[in-house]
Amino acid sequence: MRKMNKVAIVGIIFALFTVGWILGTGQWAYGNVVGPLFNNSKLPKLNVTYITAYNTPQGLCLIMNITDIDGPDAYPASAPLMEISNGTWHIFLNSSQIANDTVKIIQAPWNANKKDSVNWYSGFIVVLGSEGQFHLLIKGLHLSPGKYEVKLYTPAISSSRQAIAYFTISS
Repeated sequence: MRKMNKVAIVGIIFALFTVGWILGTGQWAYGNVVGPLFNNSKLPKLNVTYITAYNTPQGLCLIMNITDIDGPDAYPASAPLMEISNGTWHIFLNSSQIANDTVKIIQAPWNANKKDSVNWYSGFIVVLGSEGQFHLLIKGLHLSPGKYEVKLYTPAISSSRQAIAYFTISS
């Protein structure tokens, strides 16, 4: 059997060291070998900071300031389902109804470049740290005087983290 020369042995050792370095660094930084070493992912948390509603001849006008106060930086939070209810009655609006009923979105001046929006698939779309004012005109819906609850459902989070707000319809 032939003896390996020193250059080949050093080359093999260097190659093994390099592969180990790449795999070790990838595992430490990204978890790409056996998965993450710890789970530091954050779940989104929407918050309704302001809400008001009133009946118009066309239907219910609902104005909400929505912000994303927690979650991943890379992806905006969404709320594809909204519930309006009181003690005896409720209505659900799905993402396409939310998109169709939204007539205006006003971006907060401090984050005008973040562009909160709505679409038929995700409903309300709010970027982390931003705040948008969403104006909805729900045609044909007229509410009786009383106190109502609005709940925005964000996928894959517990019910205790859902955004809830209250408004009152007077006369």
